[in-house]
Amino acid sequence: MLLLLGSETAVADTATGLVYMKQGQYIRALIEFEEPAKAGDPVAEANLGAIYHYGLGISANFAKAAQYYHPAALRGNLDAQLGLGVLYTTGQGVPPNFAIARMWLSIAAEAMPPSPDRIRVTETRDALATKMSAAELKQSDDLIAAWYARHTAP
Repeated sequence: MLLLLGSETAVADTATGLVYMKQGQYIRALIEFEEPAKAGDPVAEANLGAIYHYGLGISANFAKAAQYYHPAALRGNLDAQLGLGVLYTTGQGVPPNFAIARMWLSIAAEAMPPSPDRIRVTETRDALATKMSAAELKQSDDLIAAWYARHTAP
């Protein structure tokens, strides 16, 4: 069944892709996620980013991971925001940029419920800040402020 905007189809394909991900059938998941990702489904985009980032069933491709993570992160997908934070920290698939990495890690940490995962992300972000110059910290703070000026705070 094909719908006008494809939103219900996209959700169905994404749900199937998530089932395949849980089963470790990454190539089948990748195939299921492709159409919903093209339609702008942030869950499909983030999962495609993860498949390429971690080389799940395929060779890792950090540039493709960033390509899928970015739009999902802009739509508020937590996993994509964390993925971009890692990629910008390591300079894999994107130019290394601690200011941008810290921005994504900060936004993600703020959106996470209190948990050990949130503590780890916060500690990673804070450790990254110790490696940054004052100018980089200001740039990162400005990026975070700009994000919250345009997006609803979590």
